[in-house]
Amino acid sequence: MNLRLNLFSIPDQIVYTILPLGLIIMGDSILYVILPSNSEFFGINQFLGIDSVFWIGFILSINRFVRFFSNVLSVNVIKNIGFRNSMFLATFAGAGSTLGYVALKGVLLIVLMRIIWGFSYSLFRLNYQLKVFSYEAKNYGKYIGFCISVQRLGSFLAVTLGVFLTVRLGYFNVFVLLSLLIIPSIFIIFKIREIDVEKISKPNLNWNLLYFDQISSVKKKAFIISIFKFTSSFTSNGLAIATITPFLIYINDKSYSIESIITIAGIVVGFRWVADIFFGLLFGTLSDNFGRRLNITISSFLIVIAIIISISGISFYISVFCLVFMFFMSVSLDTSLDALLGEISPEKEKSNIISRYSTWQDMGAAFGPILGYFIGSFYGITYGYLLSIFLIIICFYLYIRNFK
Repeated sequence: MNLRLNLFSIPDQIVYTILPLGLIIMGDSILYVILPSNSEFFGINQFLGIDSVFWIGFILSINRFVRFFSNVLSVNVIKNIGFRNSMFLATFAGAGSTLGYVALKGVLLIVLMRIIWGFSYSLFRLNYQLKVFSYEAKNYGKYIGFCISVQRLGSFLAVTLGVFLTVRLGYFNVFVLLSLLIIPSIFIIFKIREIDVEKISKPNLNWNLLYFDQISSVKKKAFIISIFKFTSSFTSNGLAIATITPFLIYINDKSYSIESIITIAGIVVGFRWVADIFFGLLFGTLSDNFGRRLNITISSFLIVIAIIISISGISFYISVFCLVFMFFMSVSLDTSLDALLGEISPEKEKSNIISRYSTWQDMGAAFGPILGYFIGSFYGITYGYLLSIFLIIICFYLYIRNFK
């Protein structure tokens, strides 16, 4: 009963901090659906002697690689201009990039807009994480889960309702409407209270991802959580989503046409967002109430089992179900890892540790598709999933050994 009553008790300040991201991220999310099939509208043609297909993939991924740098730089931005002002900056930059997608044309200008969005997202994410970690640690899981749910809800609305509106209103008008979400975002940000950033950050930035600047116990734990997050992101946000279509073609027993496989792949990927939207808050709350260790153990075990069954080829339907189930369990694992990082990070080090942790997450999502297709081209598409199993087992072993 207590779990049910406390499930939706989210502090107003956390709600105000995450809502602008839930609104502004729509302009980024809808681009993933519209750009590949309408590249001419955006002026994406052959450039530097390279075919437009390459540039479409480059444009859709460059924002993740930008975040390798912007995640750490965001710490300095927040320290120099303040918490709320950095939210304003992220909102203006994010809405500006959305408008720029249709106001500007050509590869270079669209790439520039994606770079701006990458910096914007880094600010948004660090801000909501810092706001969550300014509250009591016993609720970190629930609050992180809520933020993930709101963010994914914005993406889900963009690729469903937003895409439907493009048919009615046209691409240009829909992107303009999405950029106008800056207006409610600004009003919401005015309600956000400042936090003392000096309490949770050091004067100097630190770019190393191995946490050599931390004391031994924190360094080891932060690194283990980070590579665990890399692995989870590599598996569910990178590899599985990017290779879902060729994977389903591989396990298909010729019962479905290519068109049907593509449709099924879209539905499966849709469940990845559904898992975030509806279960992020629940899994985070369960992690708070029953412990990070139990949640991480169960989630890791079930992810490995789901992948093994998926690639076994027992049944096409069972494989599809297990992939969907794996997405749900990855949400459970992610919320626990995020909350655990907040718990082990010293107060003065939170902003620096979180920014580097986010970079590990982005690297996982960026390298998942690259390694998935590289390994698949030489050995077969399922070998990328075998790599994921190996990485998860290694990470779990390190976690059990070092977190008593």
